[in-house]
Amino acid sequence: MTNFFALIVLGFVACASAPRPRIDRAADLPPRRYPVPPDVGRLVVDAAAFADFARAVRAGIEEELGAYDLRDREALKERLFVLALLDALDDRWRPTIARLDAIAALESKPAARAMTGVSLRVWSDALAHGGDTPQAFRAALERRLAGLDLDDVRAELGMLRAMGRTFTPEVCRGLVEDSVGAEARGGSLSLDSVHAVAFQRYAVVRLVPVGGIIDDVLASAGIALPDD
Repeated sequence: MTNFFALIVLGFVACASAPRPRIDRAADLPPRRYPVPPDVGRLVVDAAAFADFARAVRAGIEEELGAYDLRDREALKERLFVLALLDALDDRWRPTIARLDAIAALESKPAARAMTGVSLRVWSDALAHGGDTPQAFRAALERRLAGLDLDDVRAELGMLRAMGRTFTPEVCRGLVEDSVGAEARGGSLSLDSVHAVAFQRYAVVRLVPVGGIIDDVLASAGIALPDD
């Protein structure tokens, strides 16, 4: 009997230490889709509905990353960013920043590294040094801009300014319905579409309330809107 239990323990150890299958292309992963209501835009403005959706998304992505050694950089960055958004929406800012750092390490261009999750980083700084207030966000955004080479990231910051100026809950909901509504009517979404839903939910919660501040601070820094 002792030998029998020893064999079981050795079996568990062997399974635990077995290398994960290497995946070089995301297309080689087993297909995975995430269920959504036909009215997919509701996820952007309904906290309870989004929470149910987010739990399934988090479980699916974490299971995938735990099961496979994903070497497709773009696919890995997308999965990490969706998890970072979900962490931020759950006010789990330490893992949010850790995931953003992991994404930045995969970026080859300095501007992309600097802009990885920039508004998430600003909110994390604000919460750590002033609290969940517009004033703390303004100060954190100004600190972030002071550490950037603005000439390298003007286009990206221009897009952020445009979001600050135009985003409302209704706009964010409409963007989701326009981009993934047809797919959602089939009852599920791909990860690319999940990314769009998660970002727009984050925008409703964290960008819309400080949209005027984003527009004002970036305008003061000389950041033009994309159409200017």
